[in-house]
Amino acid sequence: MSAFYDYVGIVYKVLPKQEFASGFVKRDLIMTDDIGSNSRYPARIPFTFKKDNCAVLDSVKEGQRVKVRFALDGREWTNPQGQTKFFTDLTGFKIEPADEGAEGVPAPASPDGPVADVSPDDEDLPF
Repeated sequence: MSAFYDYVGIVYKVLPKQEFASGFVKRDLIMTDDIGSNSRYPARIPFTFKKDNCAVLDSVKEGQRVKVRFALDGREWTNPQGQTKFFTDLTGFKIEPADEGAEGVPAPASPDGPVADVSPDDEDLPF
């Protein structure tokens, strides 16, 4: 069972749906963090909505502040030359307008999942 997480941020781009010869369909949502939105190098975070979940992005607008529910997904791929590569995906499932009090950092969405205490003001980091 995968753990689900929430991310709150600003919609940067909603990319068009991609359809592949195999029948697989996906659509990407690019988010940017809304903490320090005046940053010279803002984060651009891609979330992939697959199959029927592509329709979730139909009403999303660029510049909108939203909360994305997602799961971490990873896969291994070996290219024709025999080199193995590993990829990580953020697979989106749900999107909704963000409430005004939410922070723009990833946080665990379920009590069963791993606990992540992420705070940009945290002075207790060991590094």
